[in-house]
Amino acid sequence: MKYEKLSKDIIKAVGGKENIVSLQHCMTRLRFVLKDESRVNDEQIENIDGVLSLIKKGGQYQIVIGTHVHDVYLDVCQLAGIQEEKEEHVKKEKKGIFNALFSTIIGCIGPIIPILVGTGLGKCILLFISMMGWADAETSMTYYVFNFVFDSGITFLPVFTAVAAARHFKCNMYMAAVLGCALVHPNWNAIVSATDPKFIGDMFGFLPLYGMPYTSTLIPSILIVYVMSKLEFGLNKFLPELVKGMLTPLLTLLIMTPVAFVVLAPAMGIISIYLGEALLWMYDTFGMFAIAIMCIVYPWMVATGMHATLAIAGIQILSQSGYDPFSRTLTLTANMAQGAAAFACALKTKNNDFRNTCLSAGFTAFFAGITEPCIYGVTVRLKKPMYAVMIGCFAGGLYAGFCGLKAFAFMTPSIVNFPMWIGGNNPNNLMNAIITMIISAVVTFVATLLIGFDDIEEKHENENKFNQVNSPVKGKVISLKEVHDEMFSKEVLGKGVAIIPTEGKVYAPANGIINATFDTKHAIGMTTDNGTEILIHVGIDTVKLDGKPFVQHVKKGDYIKAGTLLLEFDMKEIEKAGFDYTTMIVVTNSQEYLEVIPTKLEKANKNDPILTII
Repeated sequence: MKYEKLSKDIIKAVGGKENIVSLQHCMTRLRFVLKDESRVNDEQIENIDGVLSLIKKGGQYQIVIGTHVHDVYLDVCQLAGIQEEKEEHVKKEKKGIFNALFSTIIGCIGPIIPILVGTGLGKCILLFISMMGWADAETSMTYYVFNFVFDSGITFLPVFTAVAAARHFKCNMYMAAVLGCALVHPNWNAIVSATDPKFIGDMFGFLPLYGMPYTSTLIPSILIVYVMSKLEFGLNKFLPELVKGMLTPLLTLLIMTPVAFVVLAPAMGIISIYLGEALLWMYDTFGMFAIAIMCIVYPWMVATGMHATLAIAGIQILSQSGYDPFSRTLTLTANMAQGAAAFACALKTKNNDFRNTCLSAGFTAFFAGITEPCIYGVTVRLKKPMYAVMIGCFAGGLYAGFCGLKAFAFMTPSIVNFPMWIGGNNPNNLMNAIITMIISAVVTFVATLLIGFDDIEEKHENENKFNQVNSPVKGKVISLKEVHDEMFSKEVLGKGVAIIPTEGKVYAPANGIINATFDTKHAIGMTTDNGTEILIHVGIDTVKLDGKPFVQHVKKGDYIKAGTLLLEFDMKEIEKAGFDYTTMIVVTNSQEYLEVIPTKLEKANKNDPILTII
């Protein structure tokens, strides 16, 4: 496996494979749903080499990897034994309404984005072919066939959404597909097209039926499948095993048909229409200023994972009006601004490694439309360039709003995805998109150079090869093999060194996080900034003293600097009780390193190097 170590580190940091309920991925992020988030070590995840950032949003634990996320996802699935249809029965933690809604939207819409991208780009290509006169849209059979194939991406959106929602709600996706197909059935559309949306009849003689088209909608399918999942679960729970396979699908359709067409679909259909109309009204009313202001906020929405909500709004507008003047424009300005900021940082930095990071992230933003490497590797990391990004986004958004820029396909804006801006009655729309790109990029590039940033110091060669652990106590240095406890002498817990203290004080051997404390206060565990896991154990069998000779000055989760006083102990009281106060310093993740080399010093003072880790 190409990313085996990275995948193992991630699985360990999220609490082990038994803590993973489900795992999905988008273009740059692993999206975990976990049983117990308290078992996760956030600091450890953020310090993993290969992880760009950590985001906790919408009930999901998102680990930002980059453009190679799919390969990492496959390795994690293989190592953790995660299967596509895996289902776990766990006690779910209560979420807020917004978090639950946001998590549902991501789970239901995310899987169908490739359909929208592929069919949208196909429509743009056909339009370009027609404009160039390479095919006649009225007479070419080839054009005709490809046209209705690409149209299917939007036309049958309720079906695709229903299947994705079934996966999210863990119910029968084929039954969900039937209900999705019913929403776009030709017979229903024939009835609806014959009249304006209104009450067109009764079901069972007393349930009023509201007639409206559901082609190209998103929200009705999600709610229908959610209700269906609850119904299906109840039927499977209470129906006898003998008739369950026959009656569950029949009763599901008998119950869901009136519920869907009388209540759920029309209610959500109306909401979908008003949502799209509200966004279009805001665009028509406030125009350039609405776009410009949203462009300022959008880079931060991407950084926090909130941008998916605007993408869904863009899909809804696109399906209603045939164009999106809102969400794709925001993404266009942000992608160009992030790429330009990264290039400006590459020009100004004196750190060669960081320069390579900036160039790679910038090209990814410009040509793939993926900005997470820029955000977490450059702009948010350095902070100041993010302000330059906001300035560039505002300038590009102001022009885009002024000229009425529109996208005619749901795609990720980039330099190569120019066909998405071809269409409509404005022949200058593509040129306006290019000008928007240039404005966003140039303004951001200049602003980044003017504002500046605090450069990242370049690591010395030896810092990349090994790190050192200082002595936490003052005293005589001895080998672990001399310790009268096989857990330490046989290096069961890891490699290290022991010290016979001459004073009862324990100091932090390095900068890091306290990750383990004990009620008996006889030991402390910590993870250094370099990822080294250290256990400091005072005495042999001193756990039996129940903490009486110890005073602890830190608690689990504290971030401490090297030399910070961690705990104190009374050497005379320990000795009087008949125990040995020899202190062991052990690297518990020794197996992750080539070697852990003890010092050759016979005596150590506080902060003297006692372990070299390669």
